[in-house]
Amino acid sequence: MNVYLSISITIVTVYSVLWSADSLGVFSECDTVRTLQEGEVLYIQSPGYGNYYKPNTNCRWRFNAPTGYNVYMNCYDVILPSSTNCLVDRIEVSLNGNALLAGATRYCGLSTFIVQSTVNKLTVGLRSPKTSSGGRFRCQIVANPPSCDCGRRRTTKIVNGMPTLVNEFPMMAGLVSLSARNVFCGATIISNRHALTAAHCLTGQKITNTALIVGDHDLSTGVDTPYSALIPISTFTIHTGYRPQTSANDIAMVRTRDQIVFNAGIGSVCLPWHWSTTTFDNYLVEAVGWGTMDFGAPASSVLRKVNLNVVNYETCRQMLNSTQITKNQICTYADARDTCQYDSGGPVFYTNPNTGIVYHIGVISYGVACASAYPSVNTRTTSYLNWIKANTAGVKYCER
Repeated sequence: MNVYLSISITIVTVYSVLWSADSLGVFSECDTVRTLQEGEVLYIQSPGYGNYYKPNTNCRWRFNAPTGYNVYMNCYDVILPSSTNCLVDRIEVSLNGNALLAGATRYCGLSTFIVQSTVNKLTVGLRSPKTSSGGRFRCQIVANPPSCDCGRRRTTKIVNGMPTLVNEFPMMAGLVSLSARNVFCGATIISNRHALTAAHCLTGQKITNTALIVGDHDLSTGVDTPYSALIPISTFTIHTGYRPQTSANDIAMVRTRDQIVFNAGIGSVCLPWHWSTTTFDNYLVEAVGWGTMDFGAPASSVLRKVNLNVVNYETCRQMLNSTQITKNQICTYADARDTCQYDSGGPVFYTNPNTGIVYHIGVISYGVACASAYPSVNTRTTSYLNWIKANTAGVKYCER
């Protein structure tokens, strides 16, 4: 999608002012500090859960886990009034356990979300004004031993909308042309220094003119998310077996010059180590990107997702009447839905319905027009796990 970026990309840290009243005892009736033990499962919920909380409810929960552990929180029932930037009723979460919730992420509306602290502390707040119509939430809290954290996403109960939630996919990234100031291909974060993309996206590009945009949602504004960052790239790695004529081995990686700082809006996808023998035939998957919404049509400035079905190898070859499709590729199709121009290099995701973990199973490669009667072809991630590992020496991947 050929979308022009705003003049500058500013990283904004949102400092909550609600805790300035802490010294006045605002939370004295609803202020909890808990120390978590390994394996212990706790639950937090809004006062009177089962019913809506009352107006002017202000609560805070602070959790401490053993050194080296992280605090995992799964908020699986969230019904709060919606507001712009969640400035009214809101849940606030500090992943570094800041007691004043400085820089906390805000949540509101109808949603579920899963987060994990960056240290062994987590602070959660609930704020509502005197005019609140009320709401409710319930979350599970667990102390996780030192481990990797990949594949997390923000989810919603509203399933018909195609634009993603802001920072719904923290692993989503884009390749930016610095001279044209546009996103020309998608990419996916796989470590704090690497992102996967398509080989054809990097062919003919200059490293000095390319950067990786992370943590963004609406490319036309710099205020929709505080996590947006533009990171210089130091290295292109294009698969040596890439063949433009057939799109064989259409996979590549970029290495960033600076470390990608993970937070609530930026993280890595899980690679499908434990799915290496799975064909994903007939699985429901999602393609994500800033691509055009139709062939030759205007581009969308906001990140979009589309649900697709995986088409088996033989059917794909028959539908495309092509013997060049190999088992190193994975085909997707859905009636009147598809990836399109400038989605190339972006991800095909599979979300495990039992765990909510997001896996990268394909790199968007090519298609016949957009939303045509033919499947689109993607590079199959499981065929390139050894290649990825060999070209990211020193990276310890989460094999979950």
